[in-house]
Amino acid sequence: MTRSLLHFAGLLAMASALAASTWSLLPSSETRSIKYDGSDWHLKGEGVVCCPCAVPCPCRTNGPATYGHCEATLYLRIKEGRYAATSLDGMDVVDTGGACSMSYEKLSALYFDRPATPEQRTAFMKLVSSFSPGKTADFPYVRIVAMQVRAAGGLQFAVMIPGVLEMQVDRNWGRSQPPMAMSAGADPFSNLLQYAENIRYKMHDPAANLDFDYSRRQANYRAVDLDASQYRTQSMLIQFEDGRGWFNEAQLRLIETQGLPLPDRDGIRRQVLTLKRDAK
Repeated sequence: MTRSLLHFAGLLAMASALAASTWSLLPSSETRSIKYDGSDWHLKGEGVVCCPCAVPCPCRTNGPATYGHCEATLYLRIKEGRYAATSLDGMDVVDTGGACSMSYEKLSALYFDRPATPEQRTAFMKLVSSFSPGKTADFPYVRIVAMQVRAAGGLQFAVMIPGVLEMQVDRNWGRSQPPMAMSAGADPFSNLLQYAENIRYKMHDPAANLDFDYSRRQANYRAVDLDASQYRTQSMLIQFEDGRGWFNEAQLRLIETQGLPLPDRDGIRRQVLTLKRDAK
């Protein structure tokens, strides 16, 4: 394990030790139903997702989840963002939902870091509501938490919500730089994904009915540069999800128009096996 990953592991261990005392201080959850009001918005940042699927995640190429379920968790760092007149700069958000090809109206749990203001939280939920064809989204479990995040050069991520979430992702797979290429993938925040190493992915939040450990399963990374026009013009691959097993005609047209590289699923599987073997 590299020195930086050992540092991440130490961060997670310290946060776990504080979990019991911190948990009691966290605010209770709320349920929100939010309607998009038509405002312009823009996001720049990055995010990582972990889920229980095999690599490559079939949900990303318009297929069903590997094991029939896909509890996917996104950590999103908004470096620069705006919704109408509300700045979203510097926000940290964690979203745990259902299958990757999810219905946007049924997000399971949404966590905001404490510094986010009520205006920012509402703005972000309105933004997500704009993804839905009906422009309305239900958020059944929204919580303000004490989030602890370390992102080393945008390559290694350690995300902790004490008592709730431990997520550790390495784009480098223990190497000096990412070995995986970017390729087309269906995602709410980007049409390009890069497979990364899922080192740890544990969730425990009984109030949200979330309790699992899918460490060492699937993880992926996305750079985010997204605005309202991309959804208005139906330029996102995820807008055409139908679960057929591979990108459909509408998605393939977008991939060709945008010059996105198609993922080589068999090649990715072989590369993952090689990376895991070399790490032993």
